[in-house]
Amino acid sequence: MQDLRNQGQQNAYGNGTANGAAQNDPHAILNECREIQRAIDDLEGDLQTLQRAQRGFVTGTGASNREIDAMGADIMGTYRVLADRVKRIKSRPEAGNPQNAPQVGNLDRRIKKAINAFQQQESAFRKEVQEQQKRQYLIVNPNATDAELREVTEAGGDTQIFQQALMSADRRGQAQSTLRNVQQRHDAIQQIERTMMELAQLFQDLDAIVVEQDPMIQNVEKHAEDTQQHMVEANVQLEQATVKARAARRKKWICLGIVVVIIIIVLIIIFVYGATAEQN
Repeated sequence: MQDLRNQGQQNAYGNGTANGAAQNDPHAILNECREIQRAIDDLEGDLQTLQRAQRGFVTGTGASNREIDAMGADIMGTYRVLADRVKRIKSRPEAGNPQNAPQVGNLDRRIKKAINAFQQQESAFRKEVQEQQKRQYLIVNPNATDAELREVTEAGGDTQIFQQALMSADRRGQAQSTLRNVQQRHDAIQQIERTMMELAQLFQDLDAIVVEQDPMIQNVEKHAEDTQQHMVEANVQLEQATVKARAARRKKWICLGIVVVIIIIVLIIIFVYGATAEQN
């Protein structure tokens, strides 16, 4: 396991900054993205190994708390290195050019997904440890109330609470082994809290860095925005022209109607006048 962790950390560090020649390599960012992706693959395998050890710790049939702490510290160290490399990549101007931007964005999402996976695993481990604490306390104090059980879990497995219960139950004989188990779980919960806080900080640090887009992309987006604005203005002008055309057509028909009415009136006058003249 130690060899695997050492190999994973070596992959995490990679050789992206091993020599200055990489800075002149147009594919340097893409190559480093691939290195980090492979390191994340290894990291996901380490998380599965840690999860199996955590389950054994909860049931009391596997690794000790010290071994889990060591494994978690190695994995956390790899997360720090990978997150730092991703931040450096995102900070480079060429990260936003059309060739690199899709891969950099994909890598950023991948490392954040990996951080979330570790957070969820630690959260599940904390819940299992707390449930184990409740079961231990019920063994010591079978008549414990829900409020007392909440106090046990909220206190993170404070040994004083268990010690008081053991003394009250007159179980001094099993006090040492019980308190030792309680202390291990108390330490485990504290380490889980520290790990989750650090993972949350890594996530925030990654979010704080926005890839600067290449000037070409910015120009394309600017032209797209200008084109959209021009289309909106053109649509407004077209609607106004349509309204004016309809108004003009309506006026034309009104004028035509007036002319027709005038002609009809003139014809009626002529007809009436002609009929009167014939009678005279």
